[in-house]
Amino acid sequence: MTLSRRLFRTSTSRLRQVALPRSLPCTASLAPVFTHPRASLTTAASSTTTVDPSEILKFSRAAAEWWNPHGEFGMLHRMNPVRVRYIRSILEKFGGEGVLPVDKPFQGMRMLDIGCGGGLLSESLARLGATVVGADASEENIKMAQVHAAQDPGLHSGPGSIEYRHITAEQLAADGEQFDVVCGLEIIEHVVSPADFVRICADLVKPSGHIFFSTINRTSTSYLFTILLAEHLLRWVPVGTHEHQKYVTPDELAQYLAISDCDLLDESGIAFEPWRNQWKLLDGNGLGDMQMNYIVAAKKRGGF
Repeated sequence: MTLSRRLFRTSTSRLRQVALPRSLPCTASLAPVFTHPRASLTTAASSTTTVDPSEILKFSRAAAEWWNPHGEFGMLHRMNPVRVRYIRSILEKFGGEGVLPVDKPFQGMRMLDIGCGGGLLSESLARLGATVVGADASEENIKMAQVHAAQDPGLHSGPGSIEYRHITAEQLAADGEQFDVVCGLEIIEHVVSPADFVRICADLVKPSGHIFFSTINRTSTSYLFTILLAEHLLRWVPVGTHEHQKYVTPDELAQYLAISDCDLLDESGIAFEPWRNQWKLLDGNGLGDMQMNYIVAAKKRGGF
């Protein structure tokens, strides 16, 4: 990992590289273009839960927008390939299997996409051979994910598969579920207790399995770009989408993982390059790399 000069350059008043915000569970978003009418909003929440009902209500309203690449979740559509490549690279490097097959690298792996939203990540993992459980506390998100998956026969021809569930991480843990890989991407900044959420997600990982989180760092830079700029000035996301005090620092996340019997393997920044209209993975050790969006990988202790 080497010093990086790739983040937040301003030249003649132009932003050269900006890590833009992600809004809903698993997403970075653009301005909303659709309001989804519903008779009711339901959540899978129990009396003891890390689910924040106000967050689920907010995200459920945009359920119909999940698969519009030019709509509210357009930035997530662009970010998704970077996240999938990261997961694959970590599993190749630390999974003990060496180089994974090109076409179906996740075949034989049972993966959980917690806070799956409309299923962008879940579908990608299944196409690469994984047996995926996509779980979300919003029933509206799950319905949208199911509708979209049903439209693609390729998702049902194997070897990968998807099962969507309207369920919380707490209930999955209570049911004794175990996975080779757990992904909690763009969700931890929307839960009630990040430490408890990480612990519960870690309980869902098999010994020697892997866990991934991506989120936004709690810095003055992230406040400037994800709230003042993206929400109030440019209106890329609705005002109130983010709560800066809920952002999680890399040090906090590493601590939550450590006390949850997980060893940190890697942390890397993710930045958006507006002139390429693409997200880019940073090495995480350069100047400014971890100031905003970032992703981490860890391994559950135990096993062989």
